[in-house]
Amino acid sequence: MSGFGTTLRIQQVYPGSVAPWGRGDDNSGTFRTTAHNGNVFVIGQGQFELLQRAIFGQGRPAFAVLDGAGIDDLPALLQQHAPEAMCLFSGELDPMLAAAAPYLVPLRNGSPGTQLVLRDGWNSHWGIILVTDADTTMLSLRSHLRRILRVAAPGGESMLFRFYDPRAFRTVVPTFDKQQHKVFFGPIHGCYVESRDTNQALYFARDNQQASAPLPLSAAA
Repeated sequence: MSGFGTTLRIQQVYPGSVAPWGRGDDNSGTFRTTAHNGNVFVIGQGQFELLQRAIFGQGRPAFAVLDGAGIDDLPALLQQHAPEAMCLFSGELDPMLAAAAPYLVPLRNGSPGTQLVLRDGWNSHWGIILVTDADTTMLSLRSHLRRILRVAAPGGESMLFRFYDPRAFRTVVPTFDKQQHKVFFGPIHGCYVESRDTNQALYFARDNQQASAPLPLSAAA
């Protein structure tokens, strides 16, 4: 199986985990929401260093998937800090839709893109972090992620799966059965996701369907 297509049926166990699938070529029907409810979240230097060490210590390619629906002016931020970023939606997009789309961002230790994702976005529900198999290219990862964007909702309609919202990820992905888990992860070796507890992160591994592994951050706060 190359991807979920419309064969996977998921329960909407987190509000907003699925949304209407828009018309056109893989365009979402969702639009921008208020970015982090007017709040500013800044993690400590120690927490930032621990996250970097965990993500890049695996020696694997690392990427973020950021949610434009929750980040003000994400395309402009990416143009400034990570111009290599790619939108997960294809075709010519209306500017409003492009601003609310998910984006794949390559990460490197200490890069401006990594600073943006971890310093400005962690614990603000900006997105999730992926570490992949060594031979995974950005283009092949984008193709995989585009295949898992669309799922079948309980009523059978085709929906956008907002897996890149960490709140949706940590409640929906653990409910997958073995086959769904395998198809979802594909070339993704593991995912770092915000925890409800801001003093830790969660790591979801492809080879461990049963539980996420907590990464303590409190000692570095």
